[in-house]
Amino acid sequence: MDFNRLISEAIGAQDLIFNDYKFHKNNQELHLNATLPFKKAICSKCNCELYQFHQWHSKTIRLPQMFMAQVVYLNLKFPRGKCYFCERVMPPQLSFVHPIFKTLSCSFVEKAGRIMEETTCAATARLLKIDRKHLWKIDQWRMKYLNQFLALPEDLDVSKMSADEVHFLTKRYKKREGPFSPKYYIQYITSPVCTAHSKVLSTAMGRSSVSLAKCLNVLSEEKLQEIQFFAIDMHQEFFNTVKRKCHNAEIAVDRFHLIQSLMETFNKLRIDEFKKAKKKKDEFQIGMLTAKRRFILMEKSPVLSTEEDNMLGKLKMLNTNINAGMLIVDYFHRVLDQKNYSKFQSMLKEWFGIVKTAKLDLFDKFAKKVQKYKTNIEAYIKSDLTTAISEGLNNKIKVVKRVGYNYRNPESFQNKILQRCGFLNSADIDCDFLFWHVPNPQV
Repeated sequence: MDFNRLISEAIGAQDLIFNDYKFHKNNQELHLNATLPFKKAICSKCNCELYQFHQWHSKTIRLPQMFMAQVVYLNLKFPRGKCYFCERVMPPQLSFVHPIFKTLSCSFVEKAGRIMEETTCAATARLLKIDRKHLWKIDQWRMKYLNQFLALPEDLDVSKMSADEVHFLTKRYKKREGPFSPKYYIQYITSPVCTAHSKVLSTAMGRSSVSLAKCLNVLSEEKLQEIQFFAIDMHQEFFNTVKRKCHNAEIAVDRFHLIQSLMETFNKLRIDEFKKAKKKKDEFQIGMLTAKRRFILMEKSPVLSTEEDNMLGKLKMLNTNINAGMLIVDYFHRVLDQKNYSKFQSMLKEWFGIVKTAKLDLFDKFAKKVQKYKTNIEAYIKSDLTTAISEGLNNKIKVVKRVGYNYRNPESFQNKILQRCGFLNSADIDCDFLFWHVPNPQV
């Protein structure tokens, strides 16, 4: 077996002649000494053979980890010679050396890049024993380079989609319009998610109809018509965009945001009743309606002791408004738990009747909101689709942002979102060729 050729091909190099090596056991460092023969040298510019030897040069190149060696260096000796077509002395082509990071091999850069798809630059730097700032530049270059190959899979199932925004940056206004105008403005990034694949399809700055429309432009007209259900929160601009772009899609309002609005309504009722109890100096109701006990009143299925259960029963007897509010909240949960569409419609009708009988202004306003989004709630019942996957990916994005100690460059952050949560990575883009060489021109 030709070990020279085996190692040369393993590091993606030309036919080098390996002279000797030195392995340091203490720090697991391997130094390979190799020579590129003059007869194998070709011009780095026109790929023609060099015909007249000029002089020898040397270069140290970092290679990926090999065997037990954690750090591998190649001390390469290569010739310079005259090129017939260029008519001058030229260096030889070293395709395995990265054209941007010239002290690193292509295989090292690609291996480091793939590790950084899953973890931070600092963690990768500790594993590979290299400067983290250098790795950050590699990560930025690689994401930008792979962007030209980014494409959505042909078998992408877009029947169920969701969209949400995530916080990017809070900035202070340099000049304020007046003393009462806001001091800060917040920047968001909108990202639609394919729930079947749990992947972010694209990103755009802002959280407006324009932002979501820009994101959806990555889908063809045929794919847009394949969308059957689209889950979003009660953001009107997102509603308008989905209606305009996805003609066959039913918009499902997110259950979490709907319940959140219901809980806010009940909490306002609790505060009102707490104030009334303070005026009457009713110590029992003051203790039961205090803010620290609001979760007992608002929880869907609270686990209570016998004493707590008796106290809650007493509160319901003393305060009819709280009793009615808790009944409305509990029944609304049961309405949304329904899987049968006709059963849902009948129970929702009963719920409207309970709200009307209770004669509570706060819940009357909430009932009007439910009536406004009734069609979208029905879409949720039919599809059982929420923005849960979007919220989960948003949490992952926030972790990436915190680990990076915040991002200032929106393009870099958007690329990182697509790398960690989308299709901008080696799992979805065939980039094995980058182990051996990086084609020109560079991006």
